[in-house]
Amino acid sequence: MSMCFKKVGFLASTIVSTALSTVGVFVVFELNHQAKAIVVPGDPNDYIVEPGTGYDGVVRLNIQTSFGGFLCSGSLLPTGQHILTAAHCLASSIDTIDFEPFIPLGNVFTTGAKAFFELPTGEVQVKAEELYIHPNWNGRYYDGNDLAIIKLAELAPTDAERYDIYRGSDELGQPGIKVGIGVTGNGNTNERVLDLKKRSGLNTYDAFGEVLNGVFPEVNFPVGSALLYDFDNGNPANDALGIIAGIPNFGLGENEVSPSFGDSGGPTFIDGLVAGVVSDAIRSLLPSEIDDIPYNLSVGEIIFDTRVSTYAGYIDDVLAGNIAPTKTVPEPNTIFGVILALGAFATHSRSKKAK
Repeated sequence: MSMCFKKVGFLASTIVSTALSTVGVFVVFELNHQAKAIVVPGDPNDYIVEPGTGYDGVVRLNIQTSFGGFLCSGSLLPTGQHILTAAHCLASSIDTIDFEPFIPLGNVFTTGAKAFFELPTGEVQVKAEELYIHPNWNGRYYDGNDLAIIKLAELAPTDAERYDIYRGSDELGQPGIKVGIGVTGNGNTNERVLDLKKRSGLNTYDAFGEVLNGVFPEVNFPVGSALLYDFDNGNPANDALGIIAGIPNFGLGENEVSPSFGDSGGPTFIDGLVAGVVSDAIRSLLPSEIDDIPYNLSVGEIIFDTRVSTYAGYIDDVLAGNIAPTKTVPEPNTIFGVILALGAFATHSRSKKAK
């Protein structure tokens, strides 16, 4: 997300498509910032989630700003009018500072947003009305609190599933179903494709984020605020958390997946409840990585979700109308010169085949 178009990470300068029209200039490129997608160990076509098969309440979010637009993911909450997503989808993160130095960390930059529901009857778009960003979000992924809620201007379609949140404390060791939209590919290679298809797969929460506090100088997770997992392939040499944190887990074989760019804000389900919100990954080069390329979300990397149960009270208060919105968004206007960008877990995703 930027005006100066500085390179911000792995594919930030890669232009996927450009078109000039009366609507503007549309450019798709990765900013290491906002949405994520599912990367898989096998053929990405084997992990596609078709409309009407259980995840129609997982949405693509088109986020508008004064300097362009990008994609994130989210999940529809029980009210049918609120979308749970990541704070960094709506307010500036450490990446944005590199790209937009005039936006202080944690400040809202979103001028409008739309949720796209893919249903058996076709696509339905619903615009956002209000934004709620967790008050402790400071723009730094590794400080936690990467959670936000979008209130839609009207109720979502009745065909879209509503999801309650996970309130237990036993997430560790449980395989969760990850659902994402955006860039995909095989986690054993560096090749990625953007097709905006919804995909799903499994991964297991291995540890709380604070086990990495002090291991990496930038990591400072509040206790219990984040859930860690890695992209395993069954090989101990690529078991990132086993090597770095002494927590061995060789994965779920062809079922294991990892989110990536395009999936930011997307859900991880345990027992049909949203237990995690995709946040980011460790950006340092890890000894476990299969391709020695840091932060491209291939096998051997560590990813983290915001732990939803920790923020249950905040979510309940927003849905009950007990908290004022961080920002009310106006009716979106046509923007000349739109930049469609895939954010930090937004363009690359790894997933292993879902059962």
